Amino acid sequence: MSISSPPKDFQVLFLDMNSFFASVEQQVQPTLRGMPVGIAPYTGGSGCIIAASREAKNLGIKCGCLVREARRLYREIKIIESRPALYMIYHKEIKKVIESFTPHYQVLSVDEFAINLTSYEQNYQTAVKLGQGIKDKIRSEVGDFLTCSVGIGPNRFLAKMAGERKKPDGLTVVELSRLEEFYSRIKLLDITGINHKLEFRLKSFGVNLPLDFYHSDLPRLRAILNHGGRLWYYRLRGYEVDDHRSSTKTVGHSHVLAPEHRSPAGAKAVLKKLIYKAASRLRAEGFLAGGIFVAISFYDGLTFKKSRRVSPFSDTHSFITQTFEMLCDCHWSGSPSYVSVSAFNLSSAKNIQLSILPEIEKSRKISEAMDKIDDEFGVGFIHPASVFAAKDSAPDRIPFGKPRYDIRH
Repeated sequence: MSISSPPKDFQVLFLDMNSFFASVEQQVQPTLRGMPVGIAPYTGGSGCIIAASREAKNLGIKCGCLVREARRLYREIKIIESRPALYMIYHKEIKKVIESFTPHYQVLSVDEFAINLTSYEQNYQTAVKLGQGIKDKIRSEVGDFLTCSVGIGPNRFLAKMAGERKKPDGLTVVELSRLEEFYSRIKLLDITGINHKLEFRLKSFGVNLPLDFYHSDLPRLRAILNHGGRLWYYRLRGYEVDDHRSSTKTVGHSHVLAPEHRSPAGAKAVLKKLIYKAASRLRAEGFLAGGIFVAISFYDGLTFKKSRRVSPFSDTHSFITQTFEMLCDCHWSGSPSYVSVSAFNLSSAKNIQLSILPEIEKSRKISEAMDKIDDEFGVGFIHPASVFAAKDSAPDRIPFGKPRYDIRH
């Protein structure tokens, strides 16, 4: 927690791509430009909109809306099945643009980035020039239909909120001397990290407006929000108290089986695909796993669950072998409906020799080579024959990458 010295202006630049997934689709399909577009993993009526174009948002169609509700609001809306691999291609190109300006950035999600400004950049003119330069280069080199909102502030929290004030395609600066003016123009729910439950609690204690929140002293906020009150007191005043990485405890995937995979063979094929995805994440995030958990649910109501501690691993072969050894105890009572697998007891893989056994080292190197191919050409570009029958099951979902910016209470 950085509260030992006073906060300063122009510390962080926060970049948020506007309607990213929908904009990418409009970028590659120009006929969609100007049309209300919704992105959903499943395009049937019960599917959920995970991204909406600006035109769709103007009609009241938002993220989380069911496809059938979106069509009720606007019958002609274009619903497109999400294409994670495509969005990741554009994400990487945006990263290249940011890297051409500065190495001091952090990826927060597929469409959000935080840039820590250097001492040279910590002034209004230079910070704004940097933000505008990144915006312009994204449009000229990545896609002319892609826009982003940029916020510049004393900490990541205020920079993000500044960027939210002008969408789409805005650039906003919030300075310490103008915090009262900034808070006077927004509502409690406009504050990053404030949900309806927290809003209700604050209002029950007489904190009805953002200015009330900002003017509350430390003892009062601690009385209302316990330890979280201390974090909010400093956060609202521009101190950086959110620059952290959340602690990952497990890495895994689960999937509801399609009718064609509701058999022991089908379930095992889908499980293998889930293991390939989870193992790839283990390596990408620099973890070794010391435990595995597997679960299978059946339509007759029974569930098989088993876990075991294992020697630390990150290679796909070890993950599959250990998991399928546990499945020997599964009685396969009826048709399977759901499968889940996860790795736990995680530790850092830095500077650790995984194994002196040549077969384990060979498996690790093969896994890493497959990761590089997938990273270049898209997840699933290369896969073993044993998961061919399930290659279209358990597709990658959004969001990608690291967790989105969150507020700790």
